[in-house]
Amino acid sequence: MNRREYIKYTTGLLGYAVSSTAVLQLMASCNNQPGLEWKPVFFSLAQASLITEVAGTILPETQTPGAISLGIPQLVDRLFAELLSADDKKSFLEGMSNFEEDCIKKYGRGFQSLDKAQKEQYLIDQDKNAPKFPISMWGINLDPHPQPITFYRRLKSMVLMGYYTSEKISKEVLVYAPVPGDYMGCVPIGARNSYAD
Repeated sequence: MNRREYIKYTTGLLGYAVSSTAVLQLMASCNNQPGLEWKPVFFSLAQASLITEVAGTILPETQTPGAISLGIPQLVDRLFAELLSADDKKSFLEGMSNFEEDCIKKYGRGFQSLDKAQKEQYLIDQDKNAPKFPISMWGINLDPHPQPITFYRRLKSMVLMGYYTSEKISKEVLVYAPVPGDYMGCVPIGARNSYAD
């Protein structure tokens, strides 16, 4: 075997190796399952994907960033992994199963398979039917017979909390004049447009 033949065979083998890897990646990308761009810590991939879909439907991308681009599903995952009690985790996961089962009963398929209008309508119905958080003061529950918090209500509260406390939203979207602050009378509202200036 001379040098020319060696280079020819080596490049041929290299081409097969590269093309087979590319074909495998292409075949893997054709999967119908929605993929995640992040790795969940607490939830399974299917659960994290559902949370991402619900969060993206609650706060979609518009002129302002949405829940997904701000990393709110990742925040929810970390909250469950690090802060919530075992009872809260169990209740949430059971509620997630009930949420998906109810969606299948109503539409004949899971939440992620619905079109945008159906997702929005399903969440509107969930919002109307889910009991509100019980009345409390300083963490003390004042309701003598509180109803259990549903998956949707708890997830929505976490999504909104994460959204409004995110740095990007507080600095670029919300208008807030800190107190105490400088008194400036007759300032047009458009001149200052951020929460954390």
